[in-house]
Amino acid sequence: MNNLDIVKAQFKKDNFANKFRIVLDDLKENSIKMHMILDSSTLNLFGRPHGGAIYALADAAFSIIGNNNNNLSVALESSINYHASPDPGKNLIVEGKELCGSTKIGSYLFDIFTEEGGQRKSIATMMSTLYKTGKPIVEEQADEAEEQ
Repeated sequence: MNNLDIVKAQFKKDNFANKFRIVLDDLKENSIKMHMILDSSTLNLFGRPHGGAIYALADAAFSIIGNNNNNLSVALESSINYHASPDPGKNLIVEGKELCGSTKIGSYLFDIFTEEGGQRKSIATMMSTLYKTGKPIVEEQADEAEEQ
């Protein structure tokens, strides 16, 4: 099993992401795309999508791209700026990419948006930094790498 397959398998076990029906659309070594539908379970008391639901989508993308090298990583910092309120029922999309990384630290940028008539509507931007612990997510994969 390669590193991307490991993190994809782990994502299937993410109860919080499953609760929001977050879907992993595309994962590469340095980029990710996910989406979720802003259904009634994501709405706040004003009938608008809750900021926490928007953040949840971006944070799910952060957890997947940040752990895609079979190296358990933890968030050091995450900051989100909200630009607009999406409409209920819309498909909310996040695209993320690694800006820079080392053996211990990684920095990522996420664009959260909806699409209407082929046009992107920017909803939020999130910047996040993580610490790579050096511990494998799946021990068997680490053992195989040491044998080679």
